Amino acid sequence: MLIKTSSIGEEEFDKVFYEIPHNVKLDLANENQVKFFILNIQNNQYSYYELFKILKKNLGRYALSRKEFRADLEMAISKAISRFHEVKNAGTGAGGELGELLLYLFLEVVLGAPKLLSKMELKGTPNQYNYNSDAVHYFQYETDYGKHNQVVLCESKLIGDCTLAISKAFDSLSSSLVKREYDFSLVATEIFKETMSETEAQEVINSIVPNTTEDIKNNVIKETAAGIFIGFDEKIEPTGDSLKTRANTINNITLKIPKIVKKLDEKIEEKKLKGMSFYIYFLPFNDVDKDREKIMEQLLTKDHFEG
Repeated sequence: MLIKTSSIGEEEFDKVFYEIPHNVKLDLANENQVKFFILNIQNNQYSYYELFKILKKNLGRYALSRKEFRADLEMAISKAISRFHEVKNAGTGAGGELGELLLYLFLEVVLGAPKLLSKMELKGTPNQYNYNSDAVHYFQYETDYGKHNQVVLCESKLIGDCTLAISKAFDSLSSSLVKREYDFSLVATEIFKETMSETEAQEVINSIVPNTTEDIKNNVIKETAAGIFIGFDEKIEPTGDSLKTRANTINNITLKIPKIVKKLDEKIEEKKLKGMSFYIYFLPFNDVDKDREKIMEQLLTKDHFEG
């Protein structure tokens, strides 16, 4: 199956993101993840320096298709920056590009689910498809009953209020799910043929497009899953000692996790989605509305490339 497109592994990822441990789970039978991460805290602020570096390295890998990226490795970041600017200038971006980039990294590195396509890369295809999700990834896992081949539809929201961000993400996901039959027809016919090699495209199509008789005989189920990223505000309350401040911030987030997971369960129940898998990632910001603009502005300059 396809290998991941991002340039970082778990070791480099862990230098930027610390996973906050917890044991609260979604009320779902299928595979799922709810993970909370935090950036380094310096001078009573979340530090974006290391985050910026890994995002810059992966701009081209996210925004360009496999075929585009391989065709011109040296110009990949420059082409990706131009693509982002084109979307912004055309007024077709929703301002959530930072969340899309972060979800891409979480799914590829944490879950191990390679990107199949991103909404951004489709802007570079001759037919200019309009896809309903931010991106689509592929994930496969096995149980005693057989294999689950999952198309992971992606939604990201960066909103200060975490509860509101969750609600908005599920509203967007519901809209994408309504249109998934149309999306599958595009997948089966055209999109992958333009974004991957012929061999890769056929392999992906065989893995995700249902074939009733073969799937049942081989104990394979081809299904839809959801990948969600939530960026939210979490105020850092200075306590004098900076180490204590950091520990208190992590503890404050930990105390909120049961309530947040309960909200997720309620939304999954409300939208009648309990048969799906969910892979959900949270990251706090100092001020997400301002920070995302600053981070993207820095990322979309054409100097100081990071390999």
